[in-house]
Amino acid sequence: MDQNVLASSASPEQLFAGGLAAHGSGNYAEAAACFTGVLEVLPGFPAALANRALALWSLGALDAAERDASAACAAMPNLAEGWMVAGAVRIDRGDAAGAVTAYAEAVRLRPGFAPAQAGLAAAHLAAGANAEAARCAALALALDPGCDHARFTLGSALSALGKPGPAIDLFNLVLAAQPGHAGALLNRGNALIGLDRIDEGEADLRAALEINPDLREALASLAVLRTIRGDTAEAIALCDRAIALDPDFAVAQWNRGVAALLSGDFATGFEAYEWRKRHPIYGPHFDRLPAPVWRGESLAGRHLLVRAEQGLGDTIMFARFLPALAAQARRVTLACHAPLFPLFAHLGIGLCRLDDPAPADVDCAIDQMSLPHVLRLTPSAIPASGGYLAAPEAEIARFADLAPRRGERVFGLVWAGNPGHNNDRRRSLPPGALSSLFDLPGVHFVALQLGARCADYEIDSLASRITDFGATAGILHHLDGLVTVDTSIAHLAGAMGKPCHVLLSASCDWRWLLGRTDTPWYDSITLHRQEHLGDWSGPVRSVFAALSRMGEAPLATG
Repeated sequence: MDQNVLASSASPEQLFAGGLAAHGSGNYAEAAACFTGVLEVLPGFPAALANRALALWSLGALDAAERDASAACAAMPNLAEGWMVAGAVRIDRGDAAGAVTAYAEAVRLRPGFAPAQAGLAAAHLAAGANAEAARCAALALALDPGCDHARFTLGSALSALGKPGPAIDLFNLVLAAQPGHAGALLNRGNALIGLDRIDEGEADLRAALEINPDLREALASLAVLRTIRGDTAEAIALCDRAIALDPDFAVAQWNRGVAALLSGDFATGFEAYEWRKRHPIYGPHFDRLPAPVWRGESLAGRHLLVRAEQGLGDTIMFARFLPALAAQARRVTLACHAPLFPLFAHLGIGLCRLDDPAPADVDCAIDQMSLPHVLRLTPSAIPASGGYLAAPEAEIARFADLAPRRGERVFGLVWAGNPGHNNDRRRSLPPGALSSLFDLPGVHFVALQLGARCADYEIDSLASRITDFGATAGILHHLDGLVTVDTSIAHLAGAMGKPCHVLLSASCDWRWLLGRTDTPWYDSITLHRQEHLGDWSGPVRSVFAALSRMGEAPLATG
């Protein structure tokens, strides 16, 4: 730009035009200087305030940008551009609701202006309203098919809605127009990972970091990918880089904890696991505890409320800590889902539903999965790995007809978990994957599978007789063992000390650690791991071999 434009003799019109030109060429500092020159001559000129706010926002000067945007909106409330910059600043500040309000006002003022619609879409995306973000982005593209901002937001929303294929197509178009769009590389990489196209996803994430080494989201996503590949050391190092950029970046803190737990570093892992309560996805599920948080101090004479969280299997897994706490406290009450009540009736604790009011005499409370952190758990000191739950006597009697017949072994079979689980596509088996097991001589399988996939195999099913986890425990009591994917019944079998074979994805949960066929959490569980993500042939062959070896052992004659 001609430096004469910034000279004192330049007119406000020249300065304004120079500011627009500088901004268009990416020289945001010069643009801000030009608009400052305009404002020195015309104090409070709304268009100059709005454009300087945009330049300052582009420079990352959020405080100054917000002041100018607010002043522009106050001076000229019908200036859509002022509301748009205010919305952009609020997105960057994490105020998604405020951003939606600001962009909605811009759209009201200029309903046919594609950048305003695109901004509203981005605000809805930041607020987690993915369907509304997709709707607004599609409208912006209808107004201006060349609006890459809207195209990027639409791809991001579709990816979040579980539609990675169409999302990737949109990111491809963005990157064709803007090869250096680090955000599009980041989000395309995440979508590719969601389709298990791991190599391509990693290439995109690393390319995004080549463009912007400080893109914290790319560092955190690459950490997840390296965790999937079992490289927990690099995953933790990547998270450390992201955390150095933003110590309050909960996603990186959480990812770091998961990688540490997977590597067996419980001290680091469970400390970082506390960040789940501030995670943008998991955090909203945590309400305020109804009593002061228990942090490990003496429980003598006190009533402790333990609040279950996450899945039913997690509640079963961490129930092992409750009897010891009950021995120390005046009382321990577990708030959990009612179908679990029959399992915990003998643990010496009180039980209430999660949505029930807390007992009036509670002195302190804790979220259940915070117990390992407070108790300073180590892998070598996990209590009750041999089992700590038993089937209710009434359920044992109800299912007495399931006792194996002479010369036969009976195993339960579960091939799919809750489809709402965020990793279910990887942990649940595809139809037909277990068919080879039915060729095992002397082994009879009964299906314990619930839900929409309960009829995947033409074998005896007990689904209609399962009313709660007490009934499931009564069934397991009579079986020789269980073959299952990583879902809640695996924890029940392990907690009962029942032989259990768990088929694990290469992208498995942190609790199963890495490279082991056993687990310190349950003595009776054997793990059968994928060698390659998505390939279940190896784990199924491993289960077949394990059950064949069991078949060589003498049967009880009963």
